[in-house]
Parts: sequence; C-alpha cells; structure tokens
Amino acid sequence: MKLSQISLRAKFLPGKIFKEFNEECWSIAEMYWSFLREYNTDDVRKCMISVGDDPSEVDKITSYQGFREVYKQINFDQYFDMNPFEKKSLQLDLIHSGMTTIGGLEKWDTEPLLKAYKYCLDNDLNYKFFINSKYKRSPNCQWKLGLWCEWEINCFKLFWVLFDKTGREINRDLITEGEPSGGETVYYLDYKWDDNNYITIRNKSRQNIEMCKIKIL
Repeated sequence: MKLSQISLRAKFLPGKIFKEFNEECWSIAEMYWSFLREYNTDDVRKCMISVGDDPSEVDKITSYQGFREVYKQINFDQYFDMNPFEKKSLQLDLIHSGMTTIGGLEKWDTEPLLKAYKYCLDNDLNYKFFINSKYKRSPNCQWKLGLWCEWEINCFKLFWVLFDKTGREINRDLITEGEPSGGETVYYLDYKWDDNNYITIRNKSRQNIEMCKIKIL
C-alpha cells in the first residue's frame, strides 16, 4: 500500500496560535510526501505527526486501521519567533523524525525517508511544481501551456504558464491564490485548450466541474 497523506499538526494548543501553526504546516508536509508517492507502507495510508510541549508524550504512537500518529515535542514560543525559512526547516525535521519513528516501529525501509528529507533540502524547502509534471499543446501546436503551483507556508498560488514550441516561456499569469490548506485543490485539477486562445480548467474531484475559462492569447 502507498501513502496518501502525511500531516503535521499541533496538539493540545488552545486559541488562535493553534490555527496559525496548523495553517502553516501544509506545504512542507506535502512536499515531503511528494517524494514518497511510491513508498511501500504495507497497510498504512495516512501518517500524522502531532506536536506539543509535553515531554512525557514524545514518541508515543497511536494506531488505527490504515493510520499512524506519533507525538513530537516543540517549543511554540521559539517557533513563532522564527523567520519563514527557519519555520520550514523545523517543520521538516519534525516530519522526518516522526516518519522515521513510525517507520522503525513498522519495520519499513527508512532509506526512502532519508532521500525525501534530502530532496526537500536540495529544493531549498520550496514546493513549486507543474501540475501532473506536464504541458499541453494548443490545437495549432504553436504553444505549450502548464499549470504552475507555488505552495508556501502562508499561501498557495496557481499560475498558467505559456511557452512557445521551442520551450521558451512567453507569459505567466496568476489564476488564484488562497490559504495554504486550499492548496490540495491542485491535485484534482485538469485543463484543456478550447481553441488556440482559451483554456478551461476543471476540478476532477467535483464531478469535473468547470472552475474557469481563461483567455491566453
């Protein structure tokens, strides 16, 4: 079985800080998971790394069918004094530590976890990618277009990017942006050229509902 989700969440943290921390934890968890899509985790589909300030709970694992949760300690005061890059670095360390703990208990091959950790560092903790890692040609084959996602700890942004047939970028424009938790939408998007000037973007998770029609040229 393959992992469908890795999440990092604050536990036992009241008030606004709880929401703020959890909202910032989407992009790095998704980035780490993106390098583990083919990782064999037997019957486990989802893993959660819960964090808090209780040292007595560290490395405690909770198991349900298809789900594992492990607790890690964090100093929230220090976290909220960090700049965005430092926050992302700490998030990555917590996620990797949690996944390594779960992997050790489950007797998984932990080498892919280390590779995912290093890949995140090699990409400077920036989760930016073309959806489905591909472009689509216009009907006249003069243009190629891709949907580009930039997922940060404080927002996500979706762009269309136009290339000529030699691969030279011609233009890019913002389609939408929102809270980091909304970034999961990009996994369910598809698009098509209506003609040589317009594209239509659809959400496959909602019965292929049309989201928008965009004039490109």
